[in-house]
Amino acid sequence: MIVGLENLADIRSQHANQKIVLTSGTFDLLHVGHLRYLNAVKALGDVVVVMLSGDDRVKARKGPQRPIIPEDDRAQLLDALKVVDYVFIDPASSVPEQTDPVHAEIVAKLQPDVYATDGPDPRFWNSMEESKLVILPRSGGDGHASTSAIIEHIVNQN
Repeated sequence: MIVGLENLADIRSQHANQKIVLTSGTFDLLHVGHLRYLNAVKALGDVVVVMLSGDDRVKARKGPQRPIIPEDDRAQLLDALKVVDYVFIDPASSVPEQTDPVHAEIVAKLQPDVYATDGPDPRFWNSMEESKLVILPRSGGDGHASTSAIIEHIVNQN
């Protein structure tokens, strides 16, 4: 289900006795690496909530040509996956080097039991207890399980 920030506290109350796992990412050009990652996230709890990086944040992090797929479409694609229970678009537009107050508010409203990531994410280090952070390995392996690798492959086709 695609939700707004105003719904995060409701998610916690509706799933009071379940383990909520929060994760985040761009999820541009949805591929098998994303699916493997989200399956690993699902294994950590009962309810998976994905904070999707908005278009402005993606442009700031990855350059003006990204994302390929607009945020609303990426949210719909994630919502269609059975391993994802809730999706919301990150309202932050920049790439903070330290904890973003918006992210502290998200953690306070949702009260996730776990924050899963594929690398240390400074936006959450001060908002989450360190014991709730789980760093999962990237599941690339075959060289095509990343958006950047897919883009490079397409561009370099003869």
